[in-house]
Amino acid sequence: MFEEFHPQQGIEQKIDLERVDLLYGHTRSAIMTLAVVCTLYLCWISPHHSLQALGCWYAVFTVVIVCRWMLTKRYDQHIKRGFPISPVFWLRLFRISITATGFTIGSLNVFFYPSVSPTYQMFAIIFPIAILAGTATMLPDLFSFAVYLTTLMLPVIIQLVIVGDNLHFATAIAFIVLAFFFFKFSRNFVDNFFQSMRLRYENRALVEDLEFEKNRLNNRLGRILNDSSTEIYVVAADSLNCLQVNAGAVENLGYPESDFAKINLLDIFVGLDREKFDELVEPLYEGTVETVFCSGSNRRQDFSTYPVEARLQLSTVEDPPIIIVTIQDITERSRWEDRLVYQANYDQLTGLYNRHYMQSFMDSAFVRARRAKTKVGLIFMDLDNFKSINDSLGHAAGDEVLKQTADRIREILRESDTPSRTGGDEFTVLLEGLEETSHAEIIARKLVDIFIEPFVVKGREVFTSVSIGISVYPDDGETLDQLMQYADMAMYKTKDGGRNSYSFFSQEMCRISEEQVHITNQLRNALANGELSLAYQPKINLNNGLIVGAEALLRWHNPELGQVPPIKFIHLAENMGFIESIGRWVLEAACCEAKTWQELSSHPLQVAVNVSPQQFREGTLFETVSNALQKSGLPSHLLELEITENLLLQDSDRPINVLQCLHDKGVRLALDDFGTGYSSLSYLKQFPLQVLKIDRSFISDLNTNQSSRTLVKAIVAMAHSLNLEVVAEGIEEEAQLYFLRQLEVELIQGYYFSRPIPADEFRQLLQSWTPFV
Repeated sequence: MFEEFHPQQGIEQKIDLERVDLLYGHTRSAIMTLAVVCTLYLCWISPHHSLQALGCWYAVFTVVIVCRWMLTKRYDQHIKRGFPISPVFWLRLFRISITATGFTIGSLNVFFYPSVSPTYQMFAIIFPIAILAGTATMLPDLFSFAVYLTTLMLPVIIQLVIVGDNLHFATAIAFIVLAFFFFKFSRNFVDNFFQSMRLRYENRALVEDLEFEKNRLNNRLGRILNDSSTEIYVVAADSLNCLQVNAGAVENLGYPESDFAKINLLDIFVGLDREKFDELVEPLYEGTVETVFCSGSNRRQDFSTYPVEARLQLSTVEDPPIIIVTIQDITERSRWEDRLVYQANYDQLTGLYNRHYMQSFMDSAFVRARRAKTKVGLIFMDLDNFKSINDSLGHAAGDEVLKQTADRIREILRESDTPSRTGGDEFTVLLEGLEETSHAEIIARKLVDIFIEPFVVKGREVFTSVSIGISVYPDDGETLDQLMQYADMAMYKTKDGGRNSYSFFSQEMCRISEEQVHITNQLRNALANGELSLAYQPKINLNNGLIVGAEALLRWHNPELGQVPPIKFIHLAENMGFIESIGRWVLEAACCEAKTWQELSSHPLQVAVNVSPQQFREGTLFETVSNALQKSGLPSHLLELEITENLLLQDSDRPINVLQCLHDKGVRLALDDFGTGYSSLSYLKQFPLQVLKIDRSFISDLNTNQSSRTLVKAIVAMAHSLNLEVVAEGIEEEAQLYFLRQLEVELIQGYYFSRPIPADEFRQLLQSWTPFV
């Protein structure tokens, strides 16, 4: 176990050494003084005492002071030779020698005290007092002084008491008091000595500690600064020549350290001359700031540059003044900043600008257009049926299509045109410097044409088209929000018009948009307010002329809007999420109404209900149908659900299971408006359909259009070959009826027989209907 060390112990040891050194240091002068004083005193009292006795005492005295002299010499030799000094040992020897000296000198008043002459007695008393007075300030050892005091004064006190008269007795008492004061003085002197020495060593230790800490910190700071990659230059303030540099500067610039003495700071800073530098540091000379900052580039020995930030400080304490330049290489930070700027302003997939950049860029484009008195065209592009590409080929293929789309857009644009990707499959093109609106149409037509050629993705050809909307500044609006909104509205008009084209914004679109907002607001509570109803258009068996059922058609009468056509509100109900609740009500109401028909007819009557693709996506259609049949009591085979080709195209994987479950339940399934969409034969083969409805657009011009007659013949023949029942809708003329009868079409419906009528009128029609052949 190591002994615990305290700094105070080291100080006490130093004080003991200092005290011993001081005691021995005064010994030679003390010995010489004592030898002279004692010799004179002996000569003075020699007439009254035996010379032989005095000679014997003097011989003893000589031996004592010689021994003290030799002891002091021995101590000095130890000091000079660097031998270790034990304070306790040498102090003990000093005390022995001082005791011997005290007894020897004190014995003078024992053996040679003058008893006759008062003058000699006075000198005998003064003699020890004088010695003690000189010794009191030379003995920083209370024990040694106490021995000296006792051995010198006690014999005198005893002699005075032995005489016995009042004078001598009073003198003895005064001597005792004087001895007490001598002792007290010596004790105070020794205490002050120790306190003074202790304070001196503590201060010295503190200074040493501070100096050590300062050096340690300086060394550490020096290592840190020298090992740091930060560049530090100390340059002369007047010439800007380098006086000192750290290792970071040597490493970063590539110069040998010896070459820096020839290098000027302006040789390192790129693009900074003396005039600009003086302007930069002027606040330092004026004293308004302590540090100035700047950023720029440093030039290496090989003339390559790198971005830096510099901090400059002026020091006028040195003569001549210096400037301390601290430079931080910010290459990595600049790369990260550039990367963040790129991520904030560019689309990561296509490399085009993103929505964030375009929004700020468009504002500045409008400012330039106002100054130049030109127009700015804003083109919104949306890829048609892009979701089907992702679903069928995967997102990687979709990403490749987006990248190739961006490449094609870049190829046909002018340098002044700015493309961007603003959404998943949405692109924006900003056209500046337009003199006429027609110039934007030229670009739009080119953008449509670039999609004629298929994209090649992983060796496969992928076809798609684009829907474009265009708004023009300042014709259509003067704010960014207006133009973006109007271009978006124009794009959706293109989609509604068949896609693969472009549309310019018009105020009519605003009117339509406002009308749709108003309709949507009213539609929100239409069902709760009882504003919805069903109309029924009879379906006739062409073979026997009987009514075999009806198609339930939704009607909406609003107190404010009046009678609203389904074409205006059905798609809004789908977009706003109302179609689920409306569709549930329609199914329940139609099934309940069809149940009542069974009592009015001698043969079963079916009801056909249109189903929205949105109802399939909600995933509750089968449950809704089951609940409607259960509540109404209508047999499942008397319910027919009409679906559109859009459902089969967009969600071919989702509805097939639902359709199969409905088919297994006995519900009839009909494909509505066949021929108006993609009309893929695979749908007829893949899905469990029983009925095919020919769209009214083919029926309306059967009498005048040979192509329509040919298409209808082909559709009917195909349906029959697949064992599908055919329904022709939109019959308005007898000639149409005759043509369809020739094709053996099973069921027909149209205004020729009846328009869609309310439920009570349809029941009356059932009762009054006369079959025809």
